[in-house]
Amino acid sequence: MSLAYLVGVMLGDGGVYGNTYTVFCRDGDKRFVQWCAERVREIFGIQPRIHKAAPNCWAVSTNRAEIHQFMCKLGYPKGRKSTAARIPEIFLRSRSDRIDVVKGLFDAEGYCGIDRQKHGNKVYRYPYVGIDMIAKPVIKEVRKILGELGISCSLQVKKPRAWGKNPQWSLVVKGHGGVAEFEKKVGFRHPAKSARLEELVEGGSSETIRWAP
Repeated sequence: MSLAYLVGVMLGDGGVYGNTYTVFCRDGDKRFVQWCAERVREIFGIQPRIHKAAPNCWAVSTNRAEIHQFMCKLGYPKGRKSTAARIPEIFLRSRSDRIDVVKGLFDAEGYCGIDRQKHGNKVYRYPYVGIDMIAKPVIKEVRKILGELGISCSLQVKKPRAWGKNPQWSLVVKGHGGVAEFEKKVGFRHPAKSARLEELVEGGSSETIRWAP
């Protein structure tokens, strides 16, 4: 995968902190974390650190100052995620980079499941794929890029998470047609999310899989 993909993952579950510390990925699935570490090795030629960030969360990081400086020069937002965070402009110039950033964001922050709605005596199942973030500029860019791919989605505001104070901007692709298009043009590389999305497209169960900080 490309640097644009890795930046997408970082916008969701990573960050650039202090003067040297770069977190490429945080996730509860160690398989995905190890896969991201391989991408870091391929892109930067370094051996990142894989470590426990929390009881049920693994992280990939480095204290290499040159990596930190490189990410900052690219325009990656430094410090904790803010409501004003944006996709670095350099990754919006080409179609392939835009798509790779979106792929990384969904692998880090995306989720999928089934919305069951009862109408009279009938129960309808609507598969969906979504992503929630406090950074409205990022979500607006993602919506625009999905639109370029012919994938329709809705945008709404959710209440802050239990440990946060900022509202979540929620982007959702709903319905079998839209979800099938998402799988074909964006999809998940995250193993658990990828398997779940395949089930949804084929008419699987209603359990939702989601990893979010």
